[in-house]
Amino acid sequence: MVEKVIEGISERLDGGLAVEFPDGQRIGSGTNILKVLRKEAVKDILSDPEMGFCEAYARGDVLVYGDIEKFLIACMSYMASKESKVYGNILSYAFRTFLRMLRLIKNLESREVSKHYDLGNDFYKLWLDSSMTYSCAFFSEPNMDLEEAQREKRRIIYEKLQLKEGDRLLDIGCGWGSIILESSSLYGVQSVGITVSKNQYEFVKERIRELGMEGKVEVYLMHYEDLPNLKKKFNKVVSVGMFEHVGKGRHRNFFQVVSNIMEESGLFLLHTIGKVHPSSQSRWIRKYIFPGGYIPSIEEVLRSIRGLGFNLIDIDDWRQHYYLTLKSWRSRFHQAREWVVENYGEEFFRMWDLYLITSAVSFYIGSNHLFQFLFSKGVLNSYPVMRRCLGQPLLAS
Repeated sequence: MVEKVIEGISERLDGGLAVEFPDGQRIGSGTNILKVLRKEAVKDILSDPEMGFCEAYARGDVLVYGDIEKFLIACMSYMASKESKVYGNILSYAFRTFLRMLRLIKNLESREVSKHYDLGNDFYKLWLDSSMTYSCAFFSEPNMDLEEAQREKRRIIYEKLQLKEGDRLLDIGCGWGSIILESSSLYGVQSVGITVSKNQYEFVKERIRELGMEGKVEVYLMHYEDLPNLKKKFNKVVSVGMFEHVGKGRHRNFFQVVSNIMEESGLFLLHTIGKVHPSSQSRWIRKYIFPGGYIPSIEEVLRSIRGLGFNLIDIDDWRQHYYLTLKSWRSRFHQAREWVVENYGEEFFRMWDLYLITSAVSFYIGSNHLFQFLFSKGVLNSYPVMRRCLGQPLLAS
C-alpha cells in the first residue's frame, strides 16, 4: 500500500519522489525526498494522511527536500483522484447543530474567529500589505506588486457596487477597515463596518480617529446576527473573506439578515472562497487555523438566497489571483521568520508556513476557488451590462 501511494505521487512530481524512513529504509527514487524522522509519524500519516502529515510537518517530524509546492501539488492531486464524496466532519457539524438549537452558536463563532484574527496586529502587519487586507488581491499582470493588486481588488469592488456620494455602505467582517476607510474617502459614502475581532475593532477605531473620519465611518464589535440592532438600512453591502466563517447550515440565516437590513434595489457583493460542488474540507485547517470554517459551494450559496428577494447579477472567479496572493504572503512571511519564531515558536512558524503553501496549492489545482457573487435586492434592470475582455495568462501551464 505504501509503495503504491509513493508511486502515485511520484508519477505526478517532476524528478520523482523518494521517502526515507527512520530505520534507514528508502522507498522510491527521485530528486525530491520526504524524510521521516520519527517512526510514530509513519503510523499517523498512514492512518490519516492529511492530519498525520500536517501535524508531523509542523512538529518537524518530517522534512521535505526539494520544491515543497510541487511536492504538495503532486500529493493533493493524487489525493483528489482518490477522494470519495465527503462533506466534512459529521460529528463537528452535529455539535454545531446542537448549539444552534440552544442559540449558542453565535458565541462559539465569535470565539473561533477571534482565535484566528486576534493573534495580534503586529503579526499580520509583518506579511500583509500596508492596508492590512487579508483577502484575495487582483493581479492585472503576474508580476504586479501586492500593494497595487490589493488596491485593484478594492477598485473592482467599488465599481461593481457602483459607489457614489450619499451611498450607505455596510462591510460585514470589515477586517482592519481598508474598504470602509478608503470608500468613504474616495466616494463620500457613509460607511459602517462590523467585526467580531477585538484587535481589528480597536485598530479601525484608532484609524478613524487618526484620519478625522468620525461621523463618516463607523465600526462596531458585533456578530452579523446583531445587525438589526443598529436600526440602519444600507443600499450597498459588501462582505470580503468573512463568509467562510458562517459555517455549514448557517448560510440562509446570513442572507436573511442581509436581506432585512438592505434597501430595495440595493447591491450586495459577496467575496468568498468557494467550491464548484460540495466537497471535503481540510480538517487540519479547521482544527489549527480556522476553527469552525466551512468553504461553501456555488450551489449552497445560490440555494441559500431562494425566496429572500435577491437577484443574481454576476459570478466572478479569481482562483488564480488567490494563488498569487498566497504566494506573495508566504514570501513576506518568510522574510519575517526570525520575528515569528522568536514570538510564537518554530512549530507555529512551520504550521503557518504549511497553511499558506497548502492553501496556495488548493487554488492552483482547482480544489478551491475565489468567487465574487454580485446580487441586487430585487431585479435591477438599470445595472450596466458586464463585459469582460481576456487578459494575459497569470500562470504558466
